[in-house]
Amino acid sequence: MFPYTARNPGTHGSTFGGNPVVCAGANVVVDRLDQSFLAQVSERAVQLRTGLAKLPHVKNISGIGLMVGIEFFDVQAADVLAACREKGLLVLTAKTRLRLLPPLTVSEHEVDMALEVLAEVLGTMEPTAPKEQA
Repeated sequence: MFPYTARNPGTHGSTFGGNPVVCAGANVVVDRLDQSFLAQVSERAVQLRTGLAKLPHVKNISGIGLMVGIEFFDVQAADVLAACREKGLLVLTAKTRLRLLPPLTVSEHEVDMALEVLAEVLGTMEPTAPKEQA
C-alpha cells in the first residue's frame, strides 16, 4: 500500500479503488442488499434520469442505474464540471461526457438538489464550438 496524506483533484473516484476502507464499505453494502434497498436505488435512478432528460443542452444519457454519463449537444463537459464544482456539486468527466456516480444511498432530496444545480448551470451556459480531443 502507498501512504498518502492528501488527495489530489480527481482522486476521489477510481475504477480500481479497492483499498481496505472501500472494501469494508462494500461488504456493508452487500450485506444490506435486499429487495427494498434495490427498489429505492431503482427509484432514485429513474428520478435522476427523468430529471436529466428535461435539462437544456442534454443530447444523450447513458449508463446503468445511478451510474450515468451525459452527452451534450453544444456545451463542453469540462465547462459543466467546473461550474458544478463552483456550486458544490461533485461530478466527473469521462472523455466528452459528464459522469455522475452518486452513492446507492442517495436520497430523493439529494437527487433533487443535484438536478437543481445542473439546471442552474446548464441554463446559464452558452453554446460552444466543439473542442478537438487530444
